[in-house]
Amino acid sequence: MSQNSSNNDLEIMNEIAQKYFSEIEQYVPHFQQSLFDFQNEYYKTWKNIVTTNISSCVKSSSQFGFTFSESNKKLIENIHDEIIRYRSLYHKIMIKSIESGKNNAKVWNDSADILSDLNQKILQSYISVFLPQLSEKTNNISK
Repeated sequence: MSQNSSNNDLEIMNEIAQKYFSEIEQYVPHFQQSLFDFQNEYYKTWKNIVTTNISSCVKSSSQFGFTFSESNKKLIENIHDEIIRYRSLYHKIMIKSIESGKNNAKVWNDSADILSDLNQKILQSYISVFLPQLSEKTNNISK
């Protein structure tokens, strides 16, 4: 296999990779906006359902003279306070997890050149040990 043919093969692979990432870069912002819009609509729907149900319960309870005892009121308040604390903790954990993942990706990206150089040196080392004649050709090409 000639060196020129090998370079053409690698150039084709590079072109395919560029098309792949170009397509992703085109659709990611749209996907993110769609996800944000969906989340907002879902939140509005959820809030509307809860508000409507509470309003309906208030009207019905006043018509029938239903009231909560003080202990029931306190119990309901405590349950909701715990739910809010749980959700707050959950959101903090999720945000920290996302930030940690983002930081890990950043470290990986910052280290990519170093890792690539290291891989190249390891490959050259293997070539020089196992294929001395190929190593000489590779060294002559890189000069």
